[in-house]
Amino acid sequence: MFRMLKRKTKKRPDEEDAMELEGQAEQAPAKVGAASTTTTGGPPDEDEGQDVGMEVAELKFMLECSDSLVPNKSDVESALMERIQDHNMVVFYKLACDQGLLKLDSSLVKSMEKSNAKELDALEDRKFDAEENHGEIEVMEAQLKLAKFRSLTGSLEEALAAYDEVAGLKSMSTGQLIDVVLRKVILGFFWGDYSLAKTNLDEAERLMEKGGDWDRRNRLKVYRGLYSMASRDFKKAAEDFLSAVATFTSTELCTYETFIFYTVVTSVLALGRVEFKKQIIDSPEVLSVVREVDSLQEFMNTLHDCDYRGFFVSLVKLNQRLCTDRYIAQHKDWFFREVRVKAYQQFLESYKSVTISSMAKSFGVSVGFLDTELSHFISSNRLNAKIDKVGGVIETSQPNETNARYQSVIKQGDVLLNRVQLLSRAINV
Repeated sequence: MFRMLKRKTKKRPDEEDAMELEGQAEQAPAKVGAASTTTTGGPPDEDEGQDVGMEVAELKFMLECSDSLVPNKSDVESALMERIQDHNMVVFYKLACDQGLLKLDSSLVKSMEKSNAKELDALEDRKFDAEENHGEIEVMEAQLKLAKFRSLTGSLEEALAAYDEVAGLKSMSTGQLIDVVLRKVILGFFWGDYSLAKTNLDEAERLMEKGGDWDRRNRLKVYRGLYSMASRDFKKAAEDFLSAVATFTSTELCTYETFIFYTVVTSVLALGRVEFKKQIIDSPEVLSVVREVDSLQEFMNTLHDCDYRGFFVSLVKLNQRLCTDRYIAQHKDWFFREVRVKAYQQFLESYKSVTISSMAKSFGVSVGFLDTELSHFISSNRLNAKIDKVGGVIETSQPNETNARYQSVIKQGDVLLNRVQLLSRAINV
């Protein structure tokens, strides 16, 4: 996804200064830039950039964020209005105005509606001419242009109806049908309708079994991963993202830099320490762009290197990027909690017992903060440990995998016996 805000590089705090995890990193002013975009319709060309709909949805989300996260909202608003006017996105503009994000300009609305009506008439005439005087390919091209137009200027229902008409053409091949279905997925992302995205992802999977080529299969992985991440299934998202790292072509969804950011963020929770180093830290594709995201390399390296103080510092630095991403922001509290649990688990695995003060020093937080954190996670069975408040010591109890497997077999055996008994009773009756 095109990032409209460029973060300034921040210096790492002095390691002698203990910091609380929930402190906020200093927010740098954001800079709005331009990017090449493609319209919401038809298969993207390799040299085209992010889809217009995906870009304006990102800009709109930034306006919804707090001023502390996006301090230069005037620049964001200007960039959003520029794209709205360039593509006469009157329905989207009205929605943003109704939500109080933009100021309604009645004269602008009338101007865009007049321009859209003129363009719609021209596209309808072209479609009619193709149907009357040309072949199936020309009809398909005309209808596809109309669908592209509807996807930006009209409502979601109008855009879907236009793409349904394209999909209904007899001349459509399986590959072209997949492209249309993926465009419906983008419409779902654009309007925030994830049920629509899921329905069309399932349809794309079905069509892919009939004859999807390598490129479309590869693109589908990224679409599927983006949906999984937005649905908080980071494990599934990481699986799809990792399989597409070396062959990424879905630039209509996001930039490669943003894609790598998503891959790292989802993989830190989905992968074990050994696999994370193999597939992320040592990955040439990741290393080629990881420096472009402030603190991302620090984030992934410090956890693996057991530099827990540095890891917590990098978490705070990543706060702005995570909170202004429209797919991750809704899961930010869950994400921060889960990565803290992962760091605590990794630290405690090396000890049978450790003092709270020593652990607090390693993480760069106060003893009181760490005591509260660990008490919460231990009571919810997220950490296998107990706290000796008198001695100020944390005692770990690593789970016995053999015993756990034995208990699992016993439970499954009980379930099987109950089912056999029920079956025998039914047969006897």
